Amino acid sequence: MMTAKASAAMDWLFEQAIRDHSVLGGGASCTVTRKAEGDVAAEDGPRQLVVLNMSSYLFRIVALFDFDNAAATTAHLAGQARGGDRALDDQAQFDTYAEFVNMVCGAVNRGLCAEFLHAGMSTPFRLESSCARYLSVLNPTRVQCFAVEVDDGMRFDVTVCVCLANGTTLDFDVDRREPEREPAGELELF
Repeated sequence: MMTAKASAAMDWLFEQAIRDHSVLGGGASCTVTRKAEGDVAAEDGPRQLVVLNMSSYLFRIVALFDFDNAAATTAHLAGQARGGDRALDDQAQFDTYAEFVNMVCGAVNRGLCAEFLHAGMSTPFRLESSCARYLSVLNPTRVQCFAVEVDDGMRFDVTVCVCLANGTTLDFDVDRREPEREPAGELELF
């Protein structure tokens, strides 16, 4: 069983990590919308499904990032990862998407480690988009989907599938206060 408090904390961790890593400077905005619980949309067409697992002794989280292969999505992520080089072959495109997924899930994992000391992550891997339809095989405790849109046209979906160990109740919360930023790299004149 996953308590309402734990569900809200998990959603907040993912939403915050997605916002923090989808826009880097420049005043762009990112909208994260929760879909109806369990609404897994495996769309057809050329898409990239990048998956990463996070787990501890008590749970496993399967995070599925479903990217369209639209030029705006590729250009946005390539611009973040490679600066001005936005032309990507298939492997470079996957690597760019996987690095983004790794950054988002790394932030979520750091948030989980405050409560669960032995939480770890896999490396991102690719699946066919149609695989998202078969999440029920994992016997999840909870599935939450998010639709993400960045104002430069990048769009993707995230599905978070939480599986708990038998007889486990997941009950935790996270500190939602904005951390104080310490100045770094500033020159002081005396």
